[in-house]
Amino acid sequence: MPDVEIPCVQCKETFVFSEKEQELFYQRNMMTPQRCAKCRSKKAVTRPDAPARFEIVCDHCGRHDTVPFQPKVGRSVLCKDCFEASRSRARQS
Repeated sequence: MPDVEIPCVQCKETFVFSEKEQELFYQRNMMTPQRCAKCRSKKAVTRPDAPARFEIVCDHCGRHDTVPFQPKVGRSVLCKDCFEASRSRARQS
């Protein structure tokens, strides 16, 4: 399956539905997305049953971000990018 370009029904911008994403959607028996990732995340946040998000300042880079859990005092908290980078470093070790 080659990558597919799809126009977003919400913002009208074209986004790439990668081969890897297609495989994941197929395995989970999900339909092809109609919205780009940015519009999907915006829609998910506005749902009435959406989980609470908490504002944080990343202890590594200082960037403002949100996380889906209540940060605990005395424990470091990372933005999404720093968290992903630390996970990839841990996997390589």
